[in-house]
Amino acid sequence: MLFLLSIGSNMILAFMTALAALIAQRGFKRPGVAHILWVLALIKLITPPPATVSLGRPPGSTACVLGLCGCEHHARAITFLRDLAPSILAVVWSTGAVMTAWVAWSRRARFQRLIAHADAAPAEWRSLAERIAAELSLRRPPKILVVSSYITPLVIPGLYRPRMLLPSALLDELTASQREALILHELVHIKRGDHLVRMIELAVSVAYWWLPIVSVIGRELRACEEACCDAAVVARLPESRRDYARMLLDVIDFTDRSPAPAAEFGAAISHADHLDTRLRAILDDTHASGRTSRAFMIAAGLACVLSTCQLRFNLVDRSKSATTSVKLELATNGSKSYRDQCETKTSSLVLCCPRTPDERRSP
Repeated sequence: MLFLLSIGSNMILAFMTALAALIAQRGFKRPGVAHILWVLALIKLITPPPATVSLGRPPGSTACVLGLCGCEHHARAITFLRDLAPSILAVVWSTGAVMTAWVAWSRRARFQRLIAHADAAPAEWRSLAERIAAELSLRRPPKILVVSSYITPLVIPGLYRPRMLLPSALLDELTASQREALILHELVHIKRGDHLVRMIELAVSVAYWWLPIVSVIGRELRACEEACCDAAVVARLPESRRDYARMLLDVIDFTDRSPAPAAEFGAAISHADHLDTRLRAILDDTHASGRTSRAFMIAAGLACVLSTCQLRFNLVDRSKSATTSVKLELATNGSKSYRDQCETKTSSLVLCCPRTPDERRSP
């Protein structure tokens, strides 16, 4: 029961964090801050908190449902639920997690077969990536591979270093400025660690396969990643705004023929959601990236507070504690008048569950 309450606490705090991320993303136009909060919402779902915030004792009806009332009226039903409900939930939860992991592994295997025959990128692309990686202070540039399939340009985690996948049919259609913008976009993903966030998202989606908010967080998380990378490209290449926007449209049109959803395996450039917002931000000369130190400090502080907290009700039964204190008084003083006072105190206790009609008629 305590484990289920801990899961519920994590879900509540993750929902609160997701709501704050949505406000930062849509209301204040701060995709960098929203990205931190979206990632925090994912991590919160799968991490045990070291601190507990007490919310007091739950109401009487809630205590009866949770089996915390301690009354004889619900003792048999509560015992049955405590013994059987955790086993049923564990079986259902583990079955769904195994099926979700199997589907993810099957898609991953199909994607690996799709890129099994990838070749090394041309020398000019590798030299361009090394130059931009040095400018971004990346210690190790990614391994660039060219595939013949219709997939979106993306970055996936590798054994020793990340791998950048580029479709061969798209390379010849790009101009020099568009090539630089494309490589810069993908390298910014690597510098930010967006390709590693996909692994966290996969773990959360397997563990919480039944929670709809996980898919919402993943979708909004990718939107924030693309907005941040677009802002970085425009900040470094302001004269290539229109070429970059045109390249983005070409990539999205090109990846519509993709046989597999490659974007779920790494950080990809093609994100059709909020496309109009992305294009407006790219072409707007007065658009600000919104990366303010104060906003990042607030988001980091909120992350530290919420990640170390857990909401928990006070599970101490007041009626039981009061009855125990009365019994102690009876044991210490055996006078008849004091016993009468204690019986009066015991009869005046308010229980969370109403008595049955038979109990009310009994003297």
